[in-house]
Amino acid sequence: MTERERLLTVLAGDTPDQVPWFPDLGHWYRSEAYERWDLYAPSKIDQGIYDLHREVKGGAYIDAGALYKDEYTDGVEHTREMIGELAVERFVTPIGEIRMERTWSPLSFSWDVTKLMIETPKDLEILTYAIQRKKIIPNIEYWDVIESYFKDIGLGFPHLGYTGLGFLISYYMGVENTIYATFDYPDLFKKFVDTHNAKQMEVVNICVKSDAPHFIFGDNLSGDIQPPSLFNVYSFDQYKNIADTVHAAGKTVSAHLDGMLNEIITVVSHTGVDVADAVTPTPTGDLTPMEIRQQAGDKMILFGGIAPNMWMPETPEKDFVQHVKDWLALKKISSRLVQSAGDQVPPGTKLQRIKLVRDIVDEFGRYE
Repeated sequence: MTERERLLTVLAGDTPDQVPWFPDLGHWYRSEAYERWDLYAPSKIDQGIYDLHREVKGGAYIDAGALYKDEYTDGVEHTREMIGELAVERFVTPIGEIRMERTWSPLSFSWDVTKLMIETPKDLEILTYAIQRKKIIPNIEYWDVIESYFKDIGLGFPHLGYTGLGFLISYYMGVENTIYATFDYPDLFKKFVDTHNAKQMEVVNICVKSDAPHFIFGDNLSGDIQPPSLFNVYSFDQYKNIADTVHAAGKTVSAHLDGMLNEIITVVSHTGVDVADAVTPTPTGDLTPMEIRQQAGDKMILFGGIAPNMWMPETPEKDFVQHVKDWLALKKISSRLVQSAGDQVPPGTKLQRIKLVRDIVDEFGRYE
C-alpha cells in the first residue's frame, strides 16, 4: 500500500498493512532554505517540499491551501503587506482601523507577532464589524491543483481556518488579552466569537461540496491555555458543528492539537472530530502515548507522536528510536493511528534522522 492508501484506510475506520507515516516538513524545509517565506501567500504548495517527502518516503498532507476565498464589503478594506522583515495586516473600516505587525525571526525561521491586532475593546468592535462584512467565495476547483501535487505522495488536507476563540488566542489577540476579555467585556467577546464561527460554518458548508475527502482546522489547541472550562463555553459546539457537517457529507476532519493534552483531548474527542493532529507526547507534551490513547478513546485517530526535542542531534539515536517505537506500540490497542511529528519537524534536525523514521515504521509499525 502507498502512504495515501494507508491513510485513507485509517480514515475509513479500517486497518492498513502498517501505520501510515506522514511528516510535517514545511517548517524544516523552509529553514534549510534559510530565507524568509511568504507569510501571506494564498498557497504554500512547493514542488521542493513534495520532492523532499519522496526522498524521506513519507506522505505529505499539510500546507495544501484552501478551497475558498474571502472579500469584504460595505467600506471594509483588508490588506496584507510584507515590507522587508516586517509583515503588516490591516482592517480599515468606517468605524476605525486596526493593524497587526509580525517581524521575521531568523532564529526560529518564523514571523513573530510584535504588535497584536486586538489590544482594546474598541479594536475588537472594529474586527467584529469587519468580519460581519466578510463574504466567503467558493474556490473548490482548487482541489484539482492540490491533487496534482499531493496525489502521488500523500493526501492534501484543505484547511477550514480557526474557530473564533482559537483565532483570538493564537493570532489576533494573544493569550493574556483574550482571557481578560472573557471577564472584562464578555458580551462583546461572545458577539465576535459567534460572528466568526458563523462565517467559519459558511466555509465548511462550501468545502464539503468539493471532492476533498478530508479537511483540517485548528486553534493550536493546548489544554493549559484553553482548558475544558473555557473550551466548553466557546468552542465545543463549533467543533461539533464542524464534525457533524463534514460527516453528513461523507467526509472526515482533523483538529490541530499541538499543545498540552491532559483532559482537553477527551473533550475534543466527544465533539466527534475524527483526528487529533500534531499530537505531542512527553517529554515536550504532558501525556505519554498510552495516556493520550486512554484519554482520547479508541475511536479518535491519533496523528503525531514525536516530541520536538527528540529530533535534535543532542538526543541519542537509540532514545529517538525507542520514542518512535513507544508511539507505534499503540497499534496494539487501535489502528486509529498515524505516525507524524508533534507538531513539526523542527529546524536543526538532521535529514538522516527524518529518513530513519521510515525504517522504524517499516519494522515496528506493521500489523500482523
